[in-house]
Amino acid sequence: MSTLVADDCFDVASLEAFTVELVEAGFEPISVSGYRIWRGPIHSAFASLTNATTMDIAIGPGWPFQPPALFVAGLDTNHSTLNGLVCMWREGDASLRWLTVEGLFTRIVEWCENAKSGWENDDLGRDAFLNFKCKDRLVATFDLPMLGTGKGGWGDFHGMVNADPCRVELRPGRQAASERLRGLWFRVGELDTPPPRQLSEVSRCLSRAQRKGLGWALRDRRKPDALIASGGVDLILFCWERRGRIDLLVMACKGTDNSLEAIALQTGPNDEHSLILRAGPDAPTLRSRRVTVFGAGALGGNVALALAESGLGLLDLVDGDVLVPGNVVRHVAGHDQVGASKVRAVEAVVRNHAPWTEITYQEKSPSTPSDIRALIVNADVIVDATGDAAFTRALAMTTSAAGKPLIAGALYRGGFIARAQRQALANDTPIGQRAGFPQYLVIPPGDDSEDLAIPNVGCSAPVNNAPPAAVLACSSLMVQTVIDALTERFEFADEVIDVYRPLSEPPFDRIGRVDIAHADLP
Repeated sequence: MSTLVADDCFDVASLEAFTVELVEAGFEPISVSGYRIWRGPIHSAFASLTNATTMDIAIGPGWPFQPPALFVAGLDTNHSTLNGLVCMWREGDASLRWLTVEGLFTRIVEWCENAKSGWENDDLGRDAFLNFKCKDRLVATFDLPMLGTGKGGWGDFHGMVNADPCRVELRPGRQAASERLRGLWFRVGELDTPPPRQLSEVSRCLSRAQRKGLGWALRDRRKPDALIASGGVDLILFCWERRGRIDLLVMACKGTDNSLEAIALQTGPNDEHSLILRAGPDAPTLRSRRVTVFGAGALGGNVALALAESGLGLLDLVDGDVLVPGNVVRHVAGHDQVGASKVRAVEAVVRNHAPWTEITYQEKSPSTPSDIRALIVNADVIVDATGDAAFTRALAMTTSAAGKPLIAGALYRGGFIARAQRQALANDTPIGQRAGFPQYLVIPPGDDSEDLAIPNVGCSAPVNNAPPAAVLACSSLMVQTVIDALTERFEFADEVIDVYRPLSEPPFDRIGRVDIAHADLP
């Protein structure tokens, strides 16, 4: 075996065993490839898909954690490229089925069966971008509903190149400005051929009227460079229907006249429907829920952001403090928000991550029952992230009287301990009345050297010593308990304590969640 191949391999023994099996199956290394490419008889499963008689297996760097590539000429189906690459493995596939020739051939049979059935049972999706002949990782962002694509139609849009970070923004309508890129969208129904893998294959998917429109626009190109206004069409958005959804390709045109080609760009849909797919399974329920968060500091900011990213529809933020440079170390907002109120800083971050969340904010710190009642009247769940024990008790009394669920969270002992308390169900003991009950553990106090770093300017502004990892972990615990209450699952106990670093006092002397029911109390 070539030393070069072995040097790029994590497990030489398994690679040698695989190549021995290849030889036994009739494969031979292509001499110029240095044992990287092996050619042998084509698998019989390809018989109805191509007239090729041989296939190549290419072993790349990273064996065995990176699968070998398979090349078969003459394929015209999904999950194959014009240069013959057969896309058989999902990115990140950890099955290692390719460690043996038998495993590889079994996957070939599965792939060919899917190809013959038109990929009816395909769970990988038609990744038209990866199968395109020329592609670039540049992202094209767009709101598809705003572009106004109609089935069977075609029309104009325009593109703008953003330099830093580099991306192309697709926007509705045609623009006369000379620096704008002209784009054409085309939308068709179900495809009976694979999605286009080069510009010349786009036309076969279009209607006669669509083909004419594209042809005229391509002939008008006067400048050959991609992503430069050419006088003709610079961008093509090709959409087709599949199983009730729209799949698409974004292509940048390059060249003129007889040298025309297209470069596929990564699609970046930024409409609400596309974005919220990553919000999690509770998003549909959370869309109609409102949460009021008191405290927009390190804990509250992270809680607010994660709730919004999970699909929360309505968010109220309450805090009278201002963001200073030191806050940024643990806060969701960056230095660009220094000087803004913390609620406005959090609002800006949330809007950037979760545009579906409607946000209101109050730049104040309420101190009376009437102030608090006015702020929680419409909330489904109230969150206390102030870390102020006195305010927590005041808020607990007010929310209890109003019949509103409350989740209070805080860090203790310099971030070693996190606690989330729920006051929502009839059998949840009010937070202010839990002292003395054995099921509600008292977190032993430490000295100020644990909880505080070097004091900030003024005794009223100490710097809490909790590390960022503890802030994120506690925020996550709080978000989980809030969503548990919003969805009315109530799978969490009314008090949850996590230990991030052990104390000397039991039951806080072990890392992990404290099992209060079986706590080893002193």
